[in-house]
Amino acid sequence: MNRLALRHLRIQRGLTQEELSHQSGVSVRTIRNFESGLIERPRRKSIDLLLAVLDPEQKHLRRATMDEIRLRTGAWRGPRPAHTSLVGREDDVRELGELVLANQVVMVTGPGGVGKSRVALAAAESIGPRFAGGVAVAEMGWVPREQDLDAESAVKYALEAVHGLLTGEDGLDGLGMLLVLDNTEHLASTMPVLVKRLLDDHPTLHVLITSRRVDPLYGARIWELGLLPGEAAVQLLTDRVRMSCPILDLSDDLPRLKELAWRLDCLPRLLEFAAHRLRTAPLSALLSHQYGMKLLDSTDSSALPHQRSVQDSLRWSLDLLDERHQEVLIRLAQRPESVSFDAGGATVEDEFTTPETMDLLANLADASLLQVNRGRSYEYRMLRHVKAFLADAGAHARGSAKP
Repeated sequence: MNRLALRHLRIQRGLTQEELSHQSGVSVRTIRNFESGLIERPRRKSIDLLLAVLDPEQKHLRRATMDEIRLRTGAWRGPRPAHTSLVGREDDVRELGELVLANQVVMVTGPGGVGKSRVALAAAESIGPRFAGGVAVAEMGWVPREQDLDAESAVKYALEAVHGLLTGEDGLDGLGMLLVLDNTEHLASTMPVLVKRLLDDHPTLHVLITSRRVDPLYGARIWELGLLPGEAAVQLLTDRVRMSCPILDLSDDLPRLKELAWRLDCLPRLLEFAAHRLRTAPLSALLSHQYGMKLLDSTDSSALPHQRSVQDSLRWSLDLLDERHQEVLIRLAQRPESVSFDAGGATVEDEFTTPETMDLLANLADASLLQVNRGRSYEYRMLRHVKAFLADAGAHARGSAKP
């Protein structure tokens, strides 16, 4: 029985790894390592215990081909989830899956690199068997930016990106199909038009959207993916280091690894960039204010161009803003502390008390370039890597302006 077959059977039964462990007596760690590929040849006893829960009546599925299992779990069209394991996201995957089943349109939002696509595709895979028409994934990141097109052309390109994915969905009862529209932040005005057309043509369709920016989608359930907890961030970093360079031992560098994870805002993509770079650069270089951010990139040519380095990712987000938003963001980057509004809407700093500036701050939060701590007071905070990037860009700008 291979690991993909186990995962599909578990999903088919609607069980989490923890629930399967409880029912089978096999440890969660063993199940996780088997599904992620860390264990290639599990013990026969473990397989028997797992099959007693997953397939108590049809033991022949031990030898079933993956094609046979996929037919039982619904079709999948488009890009599949990455093969690397998710770390610290089990609850997020479960919660998002429940939201998608309960709501026809769900939008996952959060800063670039937080793992929106990974979690969304994992959730889609986990609930895929509940949809008679299966799951379709459209990579919208290759669609041209709407700010470079007229409105009609933008909708046309967006429709072309999903063309052919919904074949066979019409006429299905109950939950027809799940469509994932991935990486849509550059199509904020286009998405409402696209989603309305899709739902008009396919009434049983469920739509799961990922975007750095909250789109004005009427009736959509907005779900914000948070940063990784610190312990999970360090675990992800060390796991990826073992994958990229197994002979590198950083077990004595835990304090500095924690500091690196903290500086990178516990963002999964940045941590994976760092793990890759540790093959060729020392940890001290990544912790350097002079070199750190410039060294974080990827050699994955299949990734979207703006997802191949930290600087490319931030430029992509900044280029989607107008000059007013960029100016406010630069001013905020120069502040040592965050900006807070009390229950009456006032703030200590006069420059941020105007309704216009408050509106700009809200828009920057919707673009995931500011984090919001919500309560009686609202605190707007900039992620450390964003502040470092803007500070570095500002220093270069001031240097080039000198005679």
